[in-house]
Amino acid sequence: MFKVTTHSGVQTAGAIITTLGSTPVEAFDHQNFSPFYQPIVELTTGRIAGYEALARRRETDGTFVSAGAVFSDARLPREHKLHLDRYLRDSALRRAASPGEQDPGGDGFITLNISPDWVDMLNEDHHIPTLNMVKKSGIDPSRVIVEITEHCGNIENLKKLTSIYHGAGLKVAIDDFGAGASQIDRVIELKPDFIKLDMGLFKSAARGGHAADIVLSIVAMAQRAGCKIICEGVETEEELYFAIECGADFIQGWLFDPALPAPIKSDTYMDRLNRLKAIYLTAKSGRLMLAAEHNKAVANTLMTVCQSLSVDDPLASIVDRLPIEMAAELGVLQLFLCDEQGNQISDNVCYQEHGLGFDSGSLGKNWSHRPYFPLLHAMNHLQSDHIVVSTPYRDINTGKLCKTHGLFISSNCVLLIDVLADDVILFSAE
Repeated sequence: MFKVTTHSGVQTAGAIITTLGSTPVEAFDHQNFSPFYQPIVELTTGRIAGYEALARRRETDGTFVSAGAVFSDARLPREHKLHLDRYLRDSALRRAASPGEQDPGGDGFITLNISPDWVDMLNEDHHIPTLNMVKKSGIDPSRVIVEITEHCGNIENLKKLTSIYHGAGLKVAIDDFGAGASQIDRVIELKPDFIKLDMGLFKSAARGGHAADIVLSIVAMAQRAGCKIICEGVETEEELYFAIECGADFIQGWLFDPALPAPIKSDTYMDRLNRLKAIYLTAKSGRLMLAAEHNKAVANTLMTVCQSLSVDDPLASIVDRLPIEMAAELGVLQLFLCDEQGNQISDNVCYQEHGLGFDSGSLGKNWSHRPYFPLLHAMNHLQSDHIVVSTPYRDINTGKLCKTHGLFISSNCVLLIDVLADDVILFSAE
């Protein structure tokens, strides 16, 4: 089913029928519908890598609006919707297969949306309409991306269908990823080539907070699975910067253009995107420089504090040399000691506004499973005074972003210190 987008001014299905005629069949006059093409821009080249085909309906004044109300209205016969959907898909494929002069569309990809509602209507005796359209249009199948939309649809049917698409040379994308029910099973079963982040989730995450932590995590998971990332709904420069933070491979949204009546030259946005990436690079470099300076300040302090420690009670020596005022300047939350296997051998020394606190609740716990600990172990064999810094994480007790700094202070004793960290991710303004 053709994907539909809504913006202000879109009419309801009832209004469509009133405008175009009194019967549902009249509402499906193909002359009133056309595929439009929203550019999808590749971040590495700045060129338009392809287009998403979107359904549009002609108004009586000749303008085009989203055809979403037609496909979502339950009063309209399914067979008419299906016929219109296939007509639009076929039109988009034929247009993509025959780009015009001066590179309109070039040899980029075209994405088509297939509703699981249609998928569940197919059985082993059915031909696959999209494959027939691809063959008739003459387009290279590798340029066609089929988007699996919504969250319904039998997973076994989808698995069979995507296997057929892949076998025919087409690519598969999961649309609206991260919205509603978990779609992890679809990544596992369907083995998509692309992931399109849910637009609402992306926009929420771009403002920071818990949504951002979730999006950054699921994107890392998708990339680990070998999926390319498309961020759609990118409307502002700040959202572009967050899309870059997400590791996006492709950008789609009104920051560049809405859906257009025809493809355009593939280098249309190159200069603008290069300028925006230069702005991002400057801002990101500034954030990372501040983080590096903070890491260096913590490291210098640790190296000073940990010189010539008492063999009998190294923790007491460290606490004596790291007063509350100094710790507060560095953002120290707590510190403790482990043996070389990661077993905690001291209390947690908690740095608080009113003074030091000592917590024995974690004595005997083993931290060797933390990602930074094996690295610390490995680096100790190369350089005994090397300080390892973890990636940022949220402290369970405070919810604040922090990092753990680790250092071998002897051959069998490790100092771990949790320190507040500023987020280096570029978020959009509220």
